[in-house]
Amino acid sequence: MKSVVLVFEDAAGLPQAELDGRTPLEIARCPAATRIVAEGWGGVLGKPPGRALPTAETRLATLCGLPPASAALAARGPLEAVALGVDVSGHAYAFRGDLVTLDDGLLRDGQLARLTLQETEQLAREVQTLFDPARVRFIASAPGRTVVLVREDHGKSRSAQAPWLLEGEDISSLPSGHSWELFREVLEKSAQAFARQTINDVRVDLGENPASALWLWGGGSLARLHGDPSLRGLVLTQSAMAAGLGAALGFEVEPLLDPWAAQHPSEVMDDERLRRWFKEFDRIVVYVEAPPELRRGPARERVRLLERMDVLLTQPLLEAFKWTKDRRLALVSVESAAPEEGGRRAPQLVAVWGSHMDPDSVLHWDEPSCKAGRLAGVSADEVAGLLIGE
Repeated sequence: MKSVVLVFEDAAGLPQAELDGRTPLEIARCPAATRIVAEGWGGVLGKPPGRALPTAETRLATLCGLPPASAALAARGPLEAVALGVDVSGHAYAFRGDLVTLDDGLLRDGQLARLTLQETEQLAREVQTLFDPARVRFIASAPGRTVVLVREDHGKSRSAQAPWLLEGEDISSLPSGHSWELFREVLEKSAQAFARQTINDVRVDLGENPASALWLWGGGSLARLHGDPSLRGLVLTQSAMAAGLGAALGFEVEPLLDPWAAQHPSEVMDDERLRRWFKEFDRIVVYVEAPPELRRGPARERVRLLERMDVLLTQPLLEAFKWTKDRRLALVSVESAAPEEGGRRAPQLVAVWGSHMDPDSVLHWDEPSCKAGRLAGVSADEVAGLLIGE
């Protein structure tokens, strides 16, 4: 059975007053996604009983074929380190570090705009001067992002949620026990290092938020993940996390051209390459990292971006794959970063389409419709089983 997994970060959402109480997906015109769910089964992903809240990386690892116990070891920091191809010897854990703006104890901006990779590299070098690299090592990975490697004796250090989830909150309310010492040390020392940087003077002059500290999150062990060697897989993505996971599992990894800058579907999904990949690989995983506007932009902008996803990604992928015999395609939404237990969360949607499936009653790719589908409460592990015809 050939299978495709198309994963969109932050596609699902909550009702918006700006949209008269509807979600962006309820408004968006997504004919390809609608066809997938109308001709297949729809649902929402459930939380595995007795386990920690699933993350984007653990759900993606499961959809790539890892059993749940192994998938639970997947963490963003280590996977982004794998994607960078850096030497991690002497270190046992890794964190994602994001440049943020702090203002009188408040986290004012958790996702800085218009910061270059060169500027990020300079800021990483500055904070590195305050740490022994054998103990903690800072590596710029993308504009506004770093990978932070730590020695084993810091491996049990805690990291916070993704910074954009805590914007406007007083960070002094974060726990301050022993397990939070590294997080607070990096936050405080990076603030010292960045306070004297001309980069920030220029940003303030331009009306932009300064990079005033480094925020650790997504931490985990650098222990290797082991995938199924018999599964010939391909990961197509512009996400460092997904690329790192693909590399860790022995999948081929191909870059996904930026769908937010493309003008035509062929710029993102080349039909000839897709057909070749369908013949060569058993499972193709397309993971689409969301732009900041999809997380926190105006509701109407979110609608536009969701419609863009459908035209540039879902439609060409579906058209190319429909000619494959014995096929299954899963369309999944995941949260790029999830609030802690008890936080308000959007239901994460799933639709499975393909051979030998009698459609259920779901007719539209949106939150209220999929809640009533055959796959309501399904686990990512059960979706992975459907991809192989179980």
